[in-house]
This record gives sequence, C-alpha cells and structure tokens, in this order.
Amino acid sequence: MKKTLIFSLALLVVIFILLFQAKEDSDIPKENLIEASQYSNDQSSEVVVTEDKRNGEVISVKEENVVSKESKEQVPSNLCKEQLAEQYPELDKQFNQTIQVFYLSEDELAGEGVYQGMPFETLKSLADSNDAKAMIIYGSEKIWFSALGVRLSGPDSRYRSSDQTKDIVNHHKVDLDGINEGESYLYNAAIFGKVGAIFEMTLLLDMAAKRLDAKSGDEVVIQELIAKSLAYEKLQVDIHQSDPALKGMFLDSVGWRDSIQRLYADREDYADIKNRIEAGAEILYQDLKQRWEHDREYYGFDIYPDYLQGDLEVYGNAYLECHLP
Repeated sequence: MKKTLIFSLALLVVIFILLFQAKEDSDIPKENLIEASQYSNDQSSEVVVTEDKRNGEVISVKEENVVSKESKEQVPSNLCKEQLAEQYPELDKQFNQTIQVFYLSEDELAGEGVYQGMPFETLKSLADSNDAKAMIIYGSEKIWFSALGVRLSGPDSRYRSSDQTKDIVNHHKVDLDGINEGESYLYNAAIFGKVGAIFEMTLLLDMAAKRLDAKSGDEVVIQELIAKSLAYEKLQVDIHQSDPALKGMFLDSVGWRDSIQRLYADREDYADIKNRIEAGAEILYQDLKQRWEHDREYYGFDIYPDYLQGDLEVYGNAYLECHLP
C-alpha cells in the first residue's frame, strides 16, 4: 500500500523524537536516519529557468502547474487511494507531479536523491546559486545536522554504524547558529517555488526545540523555537488557502506535535507558558505573513499559489478523504 509523502517526514521526525528526547542511551537503528514513505511518481516535474530582471539573478525554479485543465474524468470522493489511482491513473500521476513541483520527489523523500549524496559544501554552493531544490535539501539537512550532529542523508551516513551514530548524537552540542542558517535557506527555498519548505520548518524547528530540551538547553530559546514552528504552521495555512486538500494533508501531518503540552504540562505556570508561546507565535506569524507577501511579489511569484484546479482539485479532495480520519 502506498503512503503519502506528507506523512513521510512526519514519521521520520517522530522516530527521532522518540529515540533522542527521553533516553539518549537507547539504540538508534541506522536505517531510521533515512526512513521515509514513498508515493507514486513516474515522471519528473516541469522546471522552468527564468531570469529575474530586477536583480539579474537566475532563479532555477518557477512554479508551473502541470495539471491539464481539460480532463473530463469524474472522481468519486469515497474511494481509497489505491482505488483512485487505479481508476484515474492520469489524475493520480498529475497529482503526484504537482506535489513534486513544490516539494520533493520520491527519491528525495527517501534520502536517496542526487543532491542528498553530495558533500555539504557542494550542496551549499548550489543552494547559494538560487537552486531551490538545493535550498530545501540543504536547509533541512543543516537543521538536522545542527540539532543532532549527523546528516539526515549523505555519503557518510552509509558507512556509519548505529553505535557510532548514537555516540555522535549523545555528545553533540546543539548548534543554534546552524539551525538559524537552515531556517534561512528553507525560507528562501519556499520563496523560489519549493513552498513545501514551510512544512519542513514546522517539523524541524519543533524537533530542534525538543532536542534542546533533552540537552537541558536555554528555556527561552526552546520556547522561541516552538513559537517559530507554530508561526510557520499558520503561514502554511495561508499558502494553501486555495487548495483545501493540500492544506488538510499538511496540517494533519503536523498536528501531533503539541510541544507545549509535552514539555510543560506538569509545570505550575503551564497556562502562562502556553499563553506566552502562542502570543509570540502570533507576532512572528504576522511578521512572516508580511515578509512572505512582499518577497513573493518582488520575485514575480503568486503570493498564494493555486496548485489544484478543475478535476485535479476534486481528485485531491477525494485523496484527502481517503487518508484522513
């Protein structure tokens, strides 16, 4: 049975939270470092190279809707994913291609993409050249490495035993500057077309907060990371406002976090902590919203893109109904 790409990174982060948050001396299976679910995708997405005339820079990814607006297939909304894929293979392929345009491919979600096999410095060089795919992969890897001391994927992970990985993680000091750098690359990736990077930040900043808590880190910094995660989640709702199916899929994949409850439920000042973090998240969200609208408009992208249209939108709604309770 195929699993959706939306759940793959959520599952991956859950695995690491369970492994590292409570018991740092537990075994860490190496294969968990690159575990990710797969979704059907037989062709690569359309990528258009364009030049931004305002600053002369080449932007390597421009959002292109690969959906045929003239499809005449009617999609029943009560079928499961496999039945939908079998009955409407063309719409299923278009749906997966569309997600790949603004997020990652099947191989990349599994940690086996070409970019993920590159040395860090090579990947960073591509990200610095406005390659949006390199930005999203480097940004994710940078936050992961800064929080845990190991890469999510990459050449070194293939030759490291689980004991070696455990030792590295247990002795690693969380690198806050590296986390901030990764956040910056992910934000830029989203601006230049890979808006799935916002989903990445929602999960990874939350993971970093939990990891810092496990290391008895600065409580103020921990709460700031949680607030950032919540702020990006709010921005994600805005980004997919024209695509209820995508919004529902992404939000369902991050709803389990509830880090405020997990970390502070036993505190006498829990209510004050919760209110403070949520208020901080709202302030950050308002700033992010203004920044997003300005930057997307400046670089010539739709502020709030509409990826699913016509029959593909109906298909997306049926897909969502299949997989979400």
